[in-house]
Amino acid sequence: MSTILQQAQRYRNMDTTLDRKGSAEERSRTILIVEDSLSYRKLLREYLSQDNRYTYQILETETGAEGLKQYRIAQPDAILLDYLLPDMNGLEFLHALQQQIKKPDLPVVLMTRYEDENLETQAIESGAQQYLNKSELTTENLRLSLHNAIKQGELLRQVATLKLENKQHLKVLHQQEEQLRLALASAQMGIWDWDLFTGQVHWNQEHEELFDLAPGSFDGSYETFDRCIHPEDRASAHNAVVQAIENQAILCHQFRIVWADGSVHWIETRGEAYFKDSGEPLRMLGTVVNIEDRQQSEQILQNQLEQQRLVMDMTQRIRQSLDLQEILQTTVDEVRQFLQTDRVIVYKFSPDWMGTVIVESVGADWKSIVNTEIHDTCVESYIGHFQQGLVTVKSDIYNAGIDDWHVQMLESFQIRANLVVPILKGDELWGLLISHHCSAPRPWLTSEIDLVKQLAIQLSIAIQQADLFAQAQIELTQRKQAEMTLQLLNAELEQRQAVEKLKDEFIGIVSHELRTPLTSMQGSLGLLAMGVMDDEPKEMKRMIGIAAIETERLVRMVDDILDLEKLEADSHILEQEWCDASSLLQIAIEVMSSSAEAARVSVDLDCPSMEIWVAPDRIIQVFINLLSNAIKFSPPNGIVSIEMKVIDDPIVDNLDRSELVRFGSTIPFQQIHFTVRDRGRGIPADKLETIFHRFQQVDASDSRDKGGTGLGLAICKSIAEQHYGRIWVESLWGQGSTFFLTLPQPMKESSLDEGTLEE
Repeated sequence: MSTILQQAQRYRNMDTTLDRKGSAEERSRTILIVEDSLSYRKLLREYLSQDNRYTYQILETETGAEGLKQYRIAQPDAILLDYLLPDMNGLEFLHALQQQIKKPDLPVVLMTRYEDENLETQAIESGAQQYLNKSELTTENLRLSLHNAIKQGELLRQVATLKLENKQHLKVLHQQEEQLRLALASAQMGIWDWDLFTGQVHWNQEHEELFDLAPGSFDGSYETFDRCIHPEDRASAHNAVVQAIENQAILCHQFRIVWADGSVHWIETRGEAYFKDSGEPLRMLGTVVNIEDRQQSEQILQNQLEQQRLVMDMTQRIRQSLDLQEILQTTVDEVRQFLQTDRVIVYKFSPDWMGTVIVESVGADWKSIVNTEIHDTCVESYIGHFQQGLVTVKSDIYNAGIDDWHVQMLESFQIRANLVVPILKGDELWGLLISHHCSAPRPWLTSEIDLVKQLAIQLSIAIQQADLFAQAQIELTQRKQAEMTLQLLNAELEQRQAVEKLKDEFIGIVSHELRTPLTSMQGSLGLLAMGVMDDEPKEMKRMIGIAAIETERLVRMVDDILDLEKLEADSHILEQEWCDASSLLQIAIEVMSSSAEAARVSVDLDCPSMEIWVAPDRIIQVFINLLSNAIKFSPPNGIVSIEMKVIDDPIVDNLDRSELVRFGSTIPFQQIHFTVRDRGRGIPADKLETIFHRFQQVDASDSRDKGGTGLGLAICKSIAEQHYGRIWVESLWGQGSTFFLTLPQPMKESSLDEGTLEE
């Protein structure tokens, strides 16, 4: 006893858990509760549900009469009896039950709220096996009381039976003992009896046989029993025994034992300790039984569940993923892990029935054969059979009855045993799912073969799904290409239609613009040619003047058209340089000075001296066009104002990558802002955008009266955009117009010389 208590102290703090799942599932008890309080019955049910050692079928009645009737019908294993019932008390119930069953072993636990030793004695004398105070009720003492009541009843019945049998015939007893021995032997059940005071252990013959000991060879010591336990299970076995004694609980524990030949076997022991009134343990009785069949059944069940999980996981992956390579790789990885084998591959056939290992899962100790092309004539001879679903199983290639050359080929891949399952795509043989065991022969279980077959079916689904997806992708790509081609054709058609429309409009406008001066010239020259004006020199001179003016107008129009076309053709070719803005404006003003004097219009310039990065001739052309329009549409004695200022906010929205690289990515940009303001008639709101289009003027008579071609502002817009700038107009009818021109500029730093910037 001192040894086991020391062991209990040693293992008390170890984190071991008694697995009582097996006994709870196998052991069930029927309990009758005779109690008039609904809440207390509910409490009892709750306490009983917390006992994981047994499952309980609970019957309930509220009166003693109903309880007696229910006992006759159900014959429960035990009764939880309230002392105070509506129709009788607990002692009266016990007396009536005694008369009913004519037995002294009443499985009754009497419950009361009274602290009355006399009542407890009376209850025990009346046949109750246990007595409980309701105020002290707990899950544990309720469980122990029920268990003890049942066990005491069983023991009393056994004692009564033995006494009766002894009285009837001693021979019957011997026969029953022999039957019990035979039953224990057939059930492979052993009985042990441990005297906790002396430490002596007694085993029956069946117990010794279960532990691979010769009959009578067990020396009765706990140490000998301890040496039989598997080293990994000793701590948990000791702890289970100690806990059962300390907690006065039933022992139920499973562990492994090692026989003399080194083989390992599973044992389950059940037992219970018995104590003195003082609480000191006296002895422990129990049984041992071989549970290898149960362990194997549980392992088979676990394997089946794992197989179902693998198949379900594979099905889920196929539904969630269209990546066939990923599905194949996951399959071989999980099959190898589940089968605990050395290599699993997917072998895909080519049209000539040769094949390649396209996916592999292999252990670190074995060579990889992925991407290996294999020509196996034996496989070719089985093609038709594989198409019919044939599965080939070799537990040992040396005992498989195959040709020597085939054995040699398998040896070259380190194969000792293999399992081959076909993968079909519809009715066609697509490939093989193959498991290799390399280290030793391997008997393949039926459950393992079934698993690989199920996974091969799932792979067949995945392959067909991947093909359908690939076909759908091809069709989708073709459709997108067709749609894109159609869009391009539509865009090209629309572009051609737009070009045709623009061409027609351009031809119409140009023909109109050309026809007007040509008609005037033709009429004037015709009159001169016919001699109508020979006698009128003044009129002749006037006709010649008209022809000269119209000729000049035609020349300007042709020049403007050619200039605009050249600008658009060479939209990104500008020879830019650093120029003084004020000087460029002065040149434009000088060019237009005679026009300004003739129109009696003055020009007011407000422009500081500042260098700007521009193509000077083109910018002067913009200034001349804007000044020309402003002068033409200004009233006599009017003023045209020109102003330039710098806007500090940098802007690069209109600059492309080439410009940024040209100036250097570290050089910041700013805006140069020009305004040309007149005080003429102004521009209607609906014309503010269109006047920058070709041949667009505010009034059709302007080309005749003002001498314009309708192309000047279109040229200005093109030049501004070539400088990544912007031009627009703001105007109120009758109050004049203001034209705006903004040009993004690199900030010229003092540390940079002009030659570098010009490059």
